[in-house]
Amino acid sequence: MKIKNYWKDINERLQTLVTDGFVKLPSLDIFELNGLATSISDEMNGSTFAELCTSHRSFLNDLCIEQYLTPKLLNIAQNIYGYKGPSSNQYHIARRVEAGNSKEMYRAHFDSHLFTMVLPIKIPQSIDGSGVGELIYFPNARSLPKTEVSNVFSKAYHKRFASAEGIEKFSLKHEKREDSFHTLEPLLFVGKNTLHTNKEVSLNCSSYRLTLLAHFFDTSPKYGVGSLLRILRNR
Repeated sequence: MKIKNYWKDINERLQTLVTDGFVKLPSLDIFELNGLATSISDEMNGSTFAELCTSHRSFLNDLCIEQYLTPKLLNIAQNIYGYKGPSSNQYHIARRVEAGNSKEMYRAHFDSHLFTMVLPIKIPQSIDGSGVGELIYFPNARSLPKTEVSNVFSKAYHKRFASAEGIEKFSLKHEKREDSFHTLEPLLFVGKNTLHTNKEVSLNCSSYRLTLLAHFFDTSPKYGVGSLLRILRNR
């Protein structure tokens, strides 16, 4: 399959992104993901997060994101959200969660970047039906903050929902969606407006869970809350 065919209906899918706040992309099963997961995991060297290692960068190049997706997202960002920054304003990170990890769950938050894409690379099976790190997300859970001050206060306010009980409470008044990614279809959503979190990767999962997170266009100041959190994460 030529990679051009993977992106053949991207214009229609991005129309859905604009209207609904999220959209699924075609499955990544056209790639040899097991070998990729091993390569990225080896480069991560036991870390939960790693920013754009060599194997990660190579995969994004093979997927031709800069050719087929980034320019179109930039156009939407400029024309709908008033974004004035460069297309290079991106943040790519790998997230690897071991089975039984009790820390990387229900950390509900909004992203600082306008758009977030979750690329599933290795998704475990659950032996007993318990959590496999499913993404829970609420599209259009808030309006786009007009200032960094309002952004900070909104993020702080929504931290009260960063638990299993909090998510259920939030879902009483907001549309809740959940995705296990077992079909290996990436999810693209408006990260700045979408409250999202993950269930646990339970101890009874068949393997670790590896996803690649692509963030496009941070609208916050250079030293806004999102930038500071990324600095702390990468220390």
